[in-house]
Amino acid sequence: MSEDGKAATGPLKGRATGAVKGRYSDLPLRIVSALVLAGSAMWCSWMGGTVFLLLIAVFSALILFEFSGMVQSVLPLRVRVGAGLILALVIAAHFVGLPDSGVLLLLVGAVLLILWESLVRRSGWGGAGLLYAGLPFAALSALRPGEGGLFVILFTFACVWGADTFAYFAGKGIGGPKLAPAISPNKTWSGFFGGFAGAIVISSALALALGHGVGPASILLAVVLALFCQIGDLFESWVKRRFGLKDSGWIIPGHGGVLDRIDGFIFAIVVLALIALVLPASGDPAAFGPLSDHLMSRFFAAPL
Repeated sequence: MSEDGKAATGPLKGRATGAVKGRYSDLPLRIVSALVLAGSAMWCSWMGGTVFLLLIAVFSALILFEFSGMVQSVLPLRVRVGAGLILALVIAAHFVGLPDSGVLLLLVGAVLLILWESLVRRSGWGGAGLLYAGLPFAALSALRPGEGGLFVILFTFACVWGADTFAYFAGKGIGGPKLAPAISPNKTWSGFFGGFAGAIVISSALALALGHGVGPASILLAVVLALFCQIGDLFESWVKRRFGLKDSGWIIPGHGGVLDRIDGFIFAIVVLALIALVLPASGDPAAFGPLSDHLMSRFFAAPL
């Protein structure tokens, strides 16, 4: 419609139609890529065990590879190699049943890398990249075990995918003031709040479909995960802008690199693991079971 309320015709109509097509021109490819990734992630999550560990190990390696490539102009090769070797040892420790040792190696290795790099280049990108790749791996491997492990992983997927999807359509369709133009010029406040709505709607629908309780606690958890999902998105946008890049890589059609697709998930899953560690399970405070069971007892015990 034109401003005077009449339907647009001729060249005006053509320009309007072209604008709409341009606005969503990348949508079909994004949908196909997202469906393939989502299907693979959910299947491996359902399988659990070694299959799940292999999946998150591959993605962890890709995260480090892409992050190191993004910051390679200020990251010495020997630091990149050191980060890769430490990450490989962390992953190996989880495969041989020593996850605690792997996490300790990750944290100590990151600190040593940061100290080493600060002496060489007065920066800490190598250690930051190791944590960026290693922490989500450790978080996922810790959250998957337990009766509620699969649901906890799927709930996080739902929050992140819901936040990304609603933020995309709200930002494209509504527009409005920019959220952080100095970091990501395309992100808007409408997309930001749309992301919260998406996380709540999709995660609640998943919980109800699988017979789990939905209430204030689970909704609050969805909001927290959506917040850190969008913080993770902004963080990657800041790194790309800092180094003059459009995408983190090229491996995923319509999205760019792996980080362009899972940047928000990285922050969300690490925060979820920290929440599970900080909050004790309801009931017997002396009981300490799988982290996923802690989350289930705290956030999904009572139905709405």
